[in-house]
Amino acid sequence: MIFVNDEFYGHEYFHDAYEAFKADPILGDCAGKRFAICSEDPAYVLSVCLYLRQHGGSFYPIFAPTPRLAAKRLANRAACHFLLFDKHQSAMTLQNSTVDKDAVLVQTSSGTTGEPKVITRTWQSIAEEVESYVSFFSTPHTMTPLIACPITHSYGLIAGVLVALKRGLTPVIINNINPKYLLKTLLNTPNHLLYSSPALINSVVQLYPKDQRLHAVMTSGTVLPGAWFDALREKTKHVFQQYGCSEAGCIAINTNTLSANQIGQPLPHLQVFAGNDASCPDEIVITRGDVTIHTQDLGYIDDKGALYFVSRCDDMINVSGLNVYPQDIENVVLEIPDVTEAIVFKRPDPFSGERVCLQFIATNQLEPSRIRHWCGTRLASYQLPVDIEQCEEIEKMANGKINRKALSQSTISIPALG
Repeated sequence: MIFVNDEFYGHEYFHDAYEAFKADPILGDCAGKRFAICSEDPAYVLSVCLYLRQHGGSFYPIFAPTPRLAAKRLANRAACHFLLFDKHQSAMTLQNSTVDKDAVLVQTSSGTTGEPKVITRTWQSIAEEVESYVSFFSTPHTMTPLIACPITHSYGLIAGVLVALKRGLTPVIINNINPKYLLKTLLNTPNHLLYSSPALINSVVQLYPKDQRLHAVMTSGTVLPGAWFDALREKTKHVFQQYGCSEAGCIAINTNTLSANQIGQPLPHLQVFAGNDASCPDEIVITRGDVTIHTQDLGYIDDKGALYFVSRCDDMINVSGLNVYPQDIENVVLEIPDVTEAIVFKRPDPFSGERVCLQFIATNQLEPSRIRHWCGTRLASYQLPVDIEQCEEIEKMANGKINRKALSQSTISIPALG
């Protein structure tokens, strides 16, 4: 059924796991109850997930490196009844007595714009998403999914594992995120489809042998910077992109991505509303039946029905009443030969309301004045970065996303005017 790195787990493994769960006094009586799990063993996590889905239980996967006490707090916050750590350990009983009428997958939002929210989706809604995903996106039916991202997030779990199993494929879950190991796996898997974060995908592109091309890559989570996207297109036969949110799952898929912000056609089980063109973006709003979901993302739909992403609503920077979109500045900064990564965010400003701030990584030391001069010849004056900091690493969350709100509250460690 699955590989975890180089180890195969077949139907016999899952059959034996289900039989053990049925005999367990807690998992054997799982209907209507919520189970959190925090484990370094992807096969165990997935066996619990599939078992609970079959037997009316609710499932909350917690990112594996989370400390035990933090995992317990998360599980309590999500109103779970039990917390599992390892198949050889007894479940931790939590103080919750609510019964789920409909079994759900429990997730938390990324928290990029504030406190993470607890989100629940019924297994039925996830089955509908998987069915729509598979029928709409048929190209990978003969590709081997390599899932180099956490299966505790919906991208890895639903789009990666559950979609692969629905197609009758054997997904490869890679939790040995060592670039050399990942490269070896990609090179040894002819028709691979890599699911991963933008940062790791970019690393793979830079390290891949010059005389070879990646077969297929799926990117999600955040729009690739222009320079990263161009390098990916040149190095990859099939570039796919998907867009979604925790509340709705996958919303749109691009089966032939030609530009970084072109996030594709909406899946057929959803209705999607946004702005009419690039000059007038609006919030992307999703309806599914009688449910309306506000994504807090800005975008637009072109005359061919393709959805384009512009910015997170909260990431947009208002400089004296003029809208600044972070990616516009990031793409310009990344054109500087020495710069390898750039992130733009906002801080309050007593004169303009908000100001543009920049953190970047480069192979050599670059003076802020050089960055400003470069940007000044390519951007409008209101778009120019005011606070500029060169750093060795830009902190990311577990899912590979940048928390711009956290950056906006950090302290610039060098003088802005250099």
